[in-house]
Amino acid sequence: MKKVSLFVRAMGLALLAATGASAQYNPKASYEGPAKLNTWSVSVMGGPTQFFGDLREYDFYPVSKTSSDSYSERKSGFFGVAVGKQLSHLFGLQLDGQVGNLVGMKRRLYYSYFRSNYIQTDLTGSVNLKSLLFGINKMKRWKIDAYTGLGVVFFKSTAYELGTGRVRRWTKTNNGDGILRDAKYEKDWAIPVGLAVNYELSSRFDLGLDFRMTNVNTDRLDATIGGNSSSYFDGYGTRGQFDNSFERKGESNLDKLGYVAVAVTYKLGKNAIKVQKVNGKYEYDTTKGTYHLRWTDPKNLIKPPVILTLEQIDSVAKANRPKDIDPRLLMDTDNDGVSDYFDRQPNTPAGSIVSGAGEAIDFDKYVSAALPGIACAEILTNVAFDTDKNIIKPEYYDMLNKVVELLNKTQCRLQLSGHADRRASDRYNIALSRRRVEAVKNYLVKQGLNDPNRIIIDYFGSFKPIGDNSRAGLTKNRRVELKLVP
Repeated sequence: MKKVSLFVRAMGLALLAATGASAQYNPKASYEGPAKLNTWSVSVMGGPTQFFGDLREYDFYPVSKTSSDSYSERKSGFFGVAVGKQLSHLFGLQLDGQVGNLVGMKRRLYYSYFRSNYIQTDLTGSVNLKSLLFGINKMKRWKIDAYTGLGVVFFKSTAYELGTGRVRRWTKTNNGDGILRDAKYEKDWAIPVGLAVNYELSSRFDLGLDFRMTNVNTDRLDATIGGNSSSYFDGYGTRGQFDNSFERKGESNLDKLGYVAVAVTYKLGKNAIKVQKVNGKYEYDTTKGTYHLRWTDPKNLIKPPVILTLEQIDSVAKANRPKDIDPRLLMDTDNDGVSDYFDRQPNTPAGSIVSGAGEAIDFDKYVSAALPGIACAEILTNVAFDTDKNIIKPEYYDMLNKVVELLNKTQCRLQLSGHADRRASDRYNIALSRRRVEAVKNYLVKQGLNDPNRIIIDYFGSFKPIGDNSRAGLTKNRRVELKLVP
């Protein structure tokens, strides 16, 4: 019992260490890559069970045959299902349930055997001892887990006399009146401790052996309370009446049950793959699918940085060196804004209006071709305004409509400059000239100008007069100038 207690304590410390490690080591946080890891699995298991308690004949070898004074202890087994969640590569949780039966006998003192049906469910935490002790790449296909946890066991048991088969003891009856009826299930806490060895068969299936010992917080698993006095186990109290309450604990240790099971594990998740060995080394390729955290340390998915030598750096630089730039791209002989590499007429006169290919453009012909019958002089004109007004007179509508038509057929820009006469303060004249130029722009936009962004606006107040202070001169100064810009 002391050895079991020490082992349970050691397992508890190991689980606490693993839990702390998993809290500091988050796979998602430590691996910054495109791949994720599958973490869920489902296992089915089954195998023989063994009882450890008062009604057991030998410590190590179960009785194998039934006779007049013995009963075979090899008629017991179980079946179970477990759901596993891998929290990190080293630490995982399992929730499992088992249905099974137990058989045991004892000639000396008790001269009884028992049969028990039980249901057990528990939550256990496991530590990956193989990776913890040997590393991830050694014994790559093997996984050795030590685990412990806490659970509940439900059981109903009946004890019989050897040879005759007479019922001697049983767990709770329906009404407690001492009359033998079908036993009811009792429940108590259980602490499982075990070791699981698994082998990775494929990307989906693992095959394993599970060795478990479950410490149950009861002395009634075999329907017998142990001791050296028959009143502790035969069901009769001091008054000679049948007593099946088992309220008094005997002098023996608590009962235990164990098993050796074969387990098949199915690893859940999408696009499951397992690591492959290439040229004597295990290589991880996350583009082919998703690995499982049971078998993969996320740190292995991080590709180590490649450190290039000076020769390699020089080779990469030479391989990626761009072609030399044609010097004609940097030259503009005629200073027309088009480099000689693209300029079809590299010797155009200074101030010439050129196309994107550097060819000189006759701007007047260009305008006449866009709107036959309209000369440049008609476009480069003024829109006059009345005193202190920014209302466009009807006499300018036709001209402005032609400007809209010209701009929509060409890529030219239009420069609008607003002006005023001198019969007000400079601040007022600036604001008035601005209102006049915006009135012309708004009119052009309303008449269907496709791209208003091609209009350039300036306003100068009375600072750029073209007439004197006479009545005729002041009339000339109240204007908006329209200038077509290539």
